Amino acid sequence: MKTLLFVLLALLLAGAPQAIAADKTPLPAGSYSLTAQGTEASCTVTPCIVLDIIETGAMNHDKDGNACGSHSAVVNTVPPGSSAPIVVPSVITVLKVANYDAATGTGDYSLSEYAGGSCDGATFNSAGSTLVVTGTLHFTVSDNGRAIDSIVTALNLPGLGGYSIKFREVRQ
Repeated sequence: MKTLLFVLLALLLAGAPQAIAADKTPLPAGSYSLTAQGTEASCTVTPCIVLDIIETGAMNHDKDGNACGSHSAVVNTVPPGSSAPIVVPSVITVLKVANYDAATGTGDYSLSEYAGGSCDGATFNSAGSTLVVTGTLHFTVSDNGRAIDSIVTALNLPGLGGYSIKFREVRQ
């Protein structure tokens, strides 16, 4: 009887690491659709002009969580005026994981956006590219890795005032 209890206890303890590991959220990998929305204040003129931004595209993440993808954007003033919105047909976005906590499914990316260049999966090919903006995103992985929600926590863009931008990626 004592031997049976010892064996059961050993099996329970041996299974504990798997149970703990099952609660961890790995970095997502694969193809994701991307949408982003928010506002920025362009302060290259006085007074600052508030811009509404809507973006859509696709991202590819590698097993380490780093990503590359392209998106198009529509930018308009708030409130919209008589001018048509500005359409930016192709922006290349590169994300590098700065830190990640698999226990909470949260982390931070460094963000680089380029005019030109291309993506080969999650790898950026910088040929013909110009760096346009850098920054950081705080992200949360949810729905068993099928979704990644991010907010912009830092954005380095000449003439930028305030900003509030969120990203959502959904696995394809």
